[in-house]
Order: sequence, then structure tokens, then C-alpha cells
Amino acid sequence: MYNKMIKIIALSIVFTLIIGLSPMSFAATGDRTVNLNVSKKLDRTKILLDEEFEIKYQITPEEIAGETPPPKEIFIVMDTSGSMDFNLAGKTAGRWEQNRMTIASQAANKFLDNLKGKSGVKVGLVSYENLGHVKKELTTDIESVKREVNKLNPLGGTNIGDGLRQAYYRLINADISADKYIILLTDGEPTYHSVKNTYWYGHIIHREFYYDEGTAPDYYGGGSVITDNDKNYCYAIAENFIKSSSIQSYMIAFTKSSNGDVLKEVARKAGGEYKKAEDADALQKVYDKIYQQIAVDFTVGVKFEESLPEGLTVVSAPEGFNIDGQNVTGDIDIDYTFNSSSNRYKAEKIEFTIKVKGSRAGNYSLNSSKLSYKDLDDTNKSLSFGNRNIEVVALRADINTERSLSKQEMLIDEHFNVNYKILPKEFVIADGLEPPAELVVKNVNFSEQFPEGLTVVSAGGLNKSGRYVSGNLGDIVYRYNASDGKYKTSPIEFSITLKGKEGEYALGRGADQSKITYSDLDKETKEKNFAKLNPSVVKYGMPKLEVTEIKRRGEVVDITLKATLPAHTKNGTIMKPTIETDVNGNIDVKKENGGVI
Repeated sequence: MYNKMIKIIALSIVFTLIIGLSPMSFAATGDRTVNLNVSKKLDRTKILLDEEFEIKYQITPEEIAGETPPPKEIFIVMDTSGSMDFNLAGKTAGRWEQNRMTIASQAANKFLDNLKGKSGVKVGLVSYENLGHVKKELTTDIESVKREVNKLNPLGGTNIGDGLRQAYYRLINADISADKYIILLTDGEPTYHSVKNTYWYGHIIHREFYYDEGTAPDYYGGGSVITDNDKNYCYAIAENFIKSSSIQSYMIAFTKSSNGDVLKEVARKAGGEYKKAEDADALQKVYDKIYQQIAVDFTVGVKFEESLPEGLTVVSAPEGFNIDGQNVTGDIDIDYTFNSSSNRYKAEKIEFTIKVKGSRAGNYSLNSSKLSYKDLDDTNKSLSFGNRNIEVVALRADINTERSLSKQEMLIDEHFNVNYKILPKEFVIADGLEPPAELVVKNVNFSEQFPEGLTVVSAGGLNKSGRYVSGNLGDIVYRYNASDGKYKTSPIEFSITLKGKEGEYALGRGADQSKITYSDLDKETKEKNFAKLNPSVVKYGMPKLEVTEIKRRGEVVDITLKATLPAHTKNGTIMKPTIETDVNGNIDVKKENGGVI
């Protein structure tokens, strides 16, 4: 690209010297400034904690004045040896499989389509098997080149050197002011070389490499196996002809079967570039990259920098960019091509995205992104993308806890349950936030140390160690209900079974607190305690009296008491009496099961 720019500048100098210092020439050459308009926008301005948002950047280059660049002449050099009839794995292509020739032709056609409408571009086609053949001379009629590409059929050996030779002579005999290119593709290695034989009475007495222009008189080589002469012929054409010219060359090794070592050396000796493509997608990318290198008249390299404030985390950046903590940097090429309709150099708008996550609640200003570059007059320039604001909102879950006893009073070693409930309240989120399908309170952990005298019989799936019970109850997953805009979930319920010795017990006091801990929606660790409980473990139950009503009648006070009888006494179990009335209205109170009335 640097050489192209030098050529453009040199042509401009010549043009200026010819027409002198007229106002017109000053206007034509004096505004070669790279002007870039930059902007950025956020896909959202308010997000929930741990949600992602996108920063979308845009670079819009203004057109640059300048003279018409040199024309371009390109020869596509295609391998049509017999192996191009194989599939990618090197086997005979099945009925519904594409062979290598078809894949290569499709990639070349896409490359040719991209060249349509480009001012000053000519393309030719050379194929090669045992010898090289000019299938299409240089032309601006891109469709005619495509038609010849689609006619190619695989047959014969591989004479890479002769394909290069034929393209070389067609290019050096064309427009001397043009930039010239060879794009060669092969799926194998050279197995033939071009020769000129000297005969004496019908016998070959001398054989030498053929280097002249035109169709080679003969070929020789290994047939299906590479020989030193096959290889050396390629090297000689590359080094002594292509490299000594101004031709830029690209050597594409297609499929795993291609001999990359040989083709790399051909590319090195030609002063060109080696490319590797093992399948159709890779081959298309290679041709696309070559198109960018050829079609672009000059390139302005710019450096992008973004520094995000603490509390925001970079999730992803464009391929080739570097992420270092809060900082994102990347090099971007702005490619200019000549627009013949406006007689100015034009570059396409560039857009890219950085994905960021809000890892801490707060309001953030994004004002550190900038672009720096060196202008065509070597002046250093810097541009700011401006400021944008993002708010990261942290939600908090409202969670209640409840627990109760299956019995308040138990006999010694009688089993009873402590029943627990975790009750998350439903909630809505603020306007301006995009409601996710789920919100999660993570890692709900329970723990309780029961008082001495009580024994844990079973822990409801939790872990028990003596009188200590603990365990992970999982996550609380809130799901969004679009009908009322609320997040809802189900309660968590479980029970722990105990038994004990005689005594009055206090559950959930001091160091024996019953609690859950969890990571809230704001990522903070929270704690909730369960209510205190006071179970009693007794040998015998004792009646309990409760004053329910007091009435004063002068100096007389009527007191109504409620007596609650225990289930068990030292005389036995108190049973509910059965009261019956006979036909005469007499009341009969009976005992049940021999219990005490």
C-alpha cells in the first residue's frame, strides 16, 4: 500500500509541474487531508447489574481529492491438473460433492464480481496442467473472464512454472504504467516443467528449460511425482522473472494435499505472498483478503483506544483488538479507492462494537474513546468519540422467613418438627430497564446450631453434624410475568425433625441463631434470621390456666379462666370425653380407650 501511495503522489507531482501553479492546480492538490467523522452510541442507557450492553462506534471518512491512480492488471492463474477433480479429502468426488475445481472456480468468480465497476481494472486468465495456457487476455469485460473460468476442466499434470511464465509475459507486454498482479492457485506440487529440445537425426541431444514467450514447445517431468527439475523450473521463473519485475504475486496452496513447502519457496523467490486455504470458506477469505490488497489505492492506519471506568467489564471486542483490563486498543486500516464519478478517493464507513457488562452499580461516563492517526502530510491527528452515559442498577430481593413447631410441648424423646419457610416477595423493576426472563438470588445457605439436650433426628436433606445442621438450598429463580410486569417465584419449605430431653428450650438465640445467607441480586451477601421458638420437653404435662375475662360487680370480681389440659399426665393420657344424651334427655359422659377423663 505504501508503494501505491508513493506512485499516486509521484503522478500528482508530475501533473502539477505540467500545468504550473494555477489556482486550479492548487485546489486539486492542496486539500489532501484525511478528515474522519467519528461517533458512538449505546444500545441502552440503563441496565441491570451483570447485564451486557453494546457500545457501537462509527468512523465515516470524507472523500479526498487526487489524480486518477494507475490502472491495475491482474492475471488469475488456475491449476487444472487431474487432482482438481478430487474432493477436498483427495478422493474421487461423489455424485453430490463439489470437486476442487468447482470450489476454486466459485471463489475466483466471487473475486471477479468484486472487481466489477472498478475503474482502470483489467483481468486475464491462465490455466495450467502439463503446460500453461492463456484462456483470456487482459480485458475490462469481467463477465467474459468468468465464463472462461467456468469452462475449466481438470486433466493432466502440474506445471506451476509454466503458468507463472505465461502470466508474466502477458503482464510485462501490457500497460507499463499499470500495477500488475498474479494470483496463482494449486492443489498440489509441480510435476512437470517446460523444455526446449535440440534434436539430431530424430534423437534428443540436448534439453533445457524453456524461458521464452509463447507456448512452450514441450514439457518433461515426474508426471505424478515431483522432481528437482520440476521444482527448480518454478523457482527460476519466480526469482529471475517475476521478482525482477514490478509484479506483485500471491501463491495460494489449496487443500491439505498442496505442497506448502514448495509453494512458500516459490512465493519467497517471487517476492510475493504465500496463502494457505484448506476448504471453501478459507479459500474465499483468502481471495477476499487479496481483493482488499489489490483494489485499495492507499491505506490510512488509525489507532483506536478506549478506557472504561472501574465497575464496567469488557466482555468482547472486534477480532484483532487487544483487551487489557479496562482498556481496549486496536489498529484499523481505512482503505481508500478512487471514485471515477467524483474524481476523488473514497473509503467505506467503518462500524464496530465493543460489548461491556455492568459489574458494579452506579452512573458511568464513557468519555475516553479516541482515534489517532498520521495524516498524509505526516501531521499527527487525534479525535474523540464524545461522551455517553450508562446507569447500572442493582436490584435487591425482599425475602421473608417463617418457622413454626409441629407441637409446642413434647414428651421426652418424642419426635417433633421445626417447619421452615423462605418467602420471596414478588417485585417490579424500574421503567427504562429491559426485563430479563429470569433474575436469580444465588447460593441460599441454611445453618442452625440446636441447643444441648435436643437431638437432630433428620435434617430434611441438609447436612447434620451432631446438633449442627447446614446446607445449600439452591438458588431462588424469579421469572418475569409479562401480564403484570412482576417477578415471581415459589417459596422454599423444609423441615427438621428433633427429639429431646426434659427442659425448656430456646431456638434461634445468641450463637445458636437459625439463619440463611445468600448472594442478593445486587451481588452483596445478605443474611436473614428465623423467628425464635420455645419448645418444651416434659415428663408429664401440667394444666395451664389463662385468664380470659374479668368482670367487676361492686366488691365482687368474676374471673373466667381457660384451662388447657396437657396431652399426658402421670396418670395417663387425657382423652376427649364422649358426651351422649339418651332418649330421656339424660347426659352420659364416657371414657375413651381407657384414658383419664
